[in-house]
Amino acid sequence: MRPRLAVPIVALALAATAAPVQAADPPPPLRGEVIGRSVQDRPIRVVRVGDPDAPRKVLVVGCIHGTEPAGLAITRALRRIAPPAGVQLLLLDRINPDGCAAGTRGNARGVDLNRNFPRAWRPLGGVFESGPRALSEPESRAARALIRRERPSVSIWYHQALNWVDLQPGSNLRLMRMYARVSGMRTAVTPPLPGTVVRWTAHTYPGRTAFVVELPAGRLSAAAVFRHRRAVLALAGAG
Repeated sequence: MRPRLAVPIVALALAATAAPVQAADPPPPLRGEVIGRSVQDRPIRVVRVGDPDAPRKVLVVGCIHGTEPAGLAITRALRRIAPPAGVQLLLLDRINPDGCAAGTRGNARGVDLNRNFPRAWRPLGGVFESGPRALSEPESRAARALIRRERPSVSIWYHQALNWVDLQPGSNLRLMRMYARVSGMRTAVTPPLPGTVVRWTAHTYPGRTAFVVELPAGRLSAAAVFRHRRAVLALAGAG
């Protein structure tokens, strides 16, 4: 009978000495919600990544102008990695879903949403059409309501194609320069523009940081997406 026991004994010995299988890290908890609807009734969705009770919120907006979609690759990449402890990411792929679908800068009424916010709003026409009044557009009102409710510590809005980090007056210079350094971008200061969301945010919520990242033209490489994802997480954990 003894020879018949040899095979299972060897098998048990090999199993005992085998290296343990490492479980893959679980994906971060995600929660999506509709925060508004566009002129053409498309949903405007924000995806929350991380602890819903986290005291620090970081808003990242992939696309406000439909002709400038490169930031979508960054917001999507951020869904796959857990933020630092005490931080929840608010990932808003498209605040302008109609413009993104049509490939137009403005929304379905031709309004440039980044000229439709209250701070220093004034009537503009042409490519920078600002709408009949501040917050005339449902997309702008949805963004304002989200910011007022969540009070994000940092808000990052992606544009194209100037290829720099725009240092917004009133926001934390150290954090904006950190983003530029980690992402490998240069910095610039543009003249104040009327009706922009970052200018409104910085004025309405002093002590919080809101700024524009002007990505280069075209699609981002995988390496560039990685650098920008790392820059967002660096700011998220900077406190």
